[in-house]
Amino acid sequence: YDCLSSLSTLDYPGDKLEILLVDNGSSDGSGEYVARHFPDVRLLRLPQNMGFARGNNIGVQAAQGEYVAFLNTDMRVDPGWLTELVRVVQSESDVVCVGSKILSWDGNALDFAGGALNFYGMGFQPEESPSGEADTPYEVLFACGGAMLINRQVFLESGGFDENYFAYFEDVDLGWRLWLLGYRVLLAPRSIAFHHGHATGKRFASEKRALLYERNALYTVIKNYESRNLSRILPVALLLTAKRAVVFSHCDKRTFRMESEPPPHSIWPASRGPAPLAMGHLRREFRQLLDEFGPWAVFKEAVRRGLRWIYTRTVLQVRRDVALVPRVALSPLMALDDVAEALPQIWARREEIQRRRVRSDAEILPLFRAPFHPHPPDPAYLELQQRLAHLFQIDALFEEATRNENAGGRRLTWNGQS
Repeated sequence: YDCLSSLSTLDYPGDKLEILLVDNGSSDGSGEYVARHFPDVRLLRLPQNMGFARGNNIGVQAAQGEYVAFLNTDMRVDPGWLTELVRVVQSESDVVCVGSKILSWDGNALDFAGGALNFYGMGFQPEESPSGEADTPYEVLFACGGAMLINRQVFLESGGFDENYFAYFEDVDLGWRLWLLGYRVLLAPRSIAFHHGHATGKRFASEKRALLYERNALYTVIKNYESRNLSRILPVALLLTAKRAVVFSHCDKRTFRMESEPPPHSIWPASRGPAPLAMGHLRREFRQLLDEFGPWAVFKEAVRRGLRWIYTRTVLQVRRDVALVPRVALSPLMALDDVAEALPQIWARREEIQRRRVRSDAEILPLFRAPFHPHPPDPAYLELQQRLAHLFQIDALFEEATRNENAGGRRLTWNGQS
């Protein structure tokens, strides 16, 4: 309700505006509610949840305007939101996509002002805006797909959101691809949207979200780097994916190493009954028990041995063979499996993108802003990331790109030239 109501207050000319709502398989009656209370909204109903990427692609194909603005339903917008997006996208011919500044629902916290990307494909929002001038548009690697505007023809010709992603990081991939194809993406700080705290994502289990983050980050890396850089970065990205699985599992790695095997210990605590029996034939041992301690001792020892037999083949075996780990720790491994199975399709998409490349990685890498931001911020993980980045000369790759930019290359300014 808040989202559509805020659109009714836009200062953009109503006769030039088409509002289309993609109902992505909802079952809570929201489609019927919109049809009753917002009759001017064009409702496009999908039979099931097809994901953010495909749902929006279907919406763009059905739209009729020269530009398409995306807005998530957990957003509301400032009256000048759309006017400012259109003004900025029409300012220069190579600007085809413009993102909004996104604040928290109450407007007191920054949610998005031009995201950052680390070298293995994990996108995030830094705490501060990259531009010192609050109202001046500036270049960003990608706009947030929850509140942005793009030239419709360019969106379709460039492939739109990659539907293999389902959700998460598809806007990162699109922005990177637009730069690669020779276009520019800007952030318009005066176009303001307010976000209701990731309400959509919270409906899904953490391991499902983590799987999409992990898998889609690898998809983005595989498709968009130049070949010479991909050969450096992909091995490290894969190794760090495995490391994240270990970090999230909270397992003690020493329990998996033969060289650090703990000393053998007794399964049972010391008995208060008869002294340890001499090794030998079972019948002789029980006869000795009977002679020395009587029938009750034989019965207790038989029960004790029976329980021990059951324990060693059930509980102890489970303790030895099964490690209890959080489900989210398996998400990186599931992501690797997804990438392996989808690799032929992803690689074909990569080849298509690389054939159309206009800009080199060296021109795009400075837009990452924080290429060595660790995910997760675990000390052991960060130490490994740093060692691998140095070993594969990834740190040198980004340092060189930054030096070239500072020496007079492409500048991140409103009227900068590529």
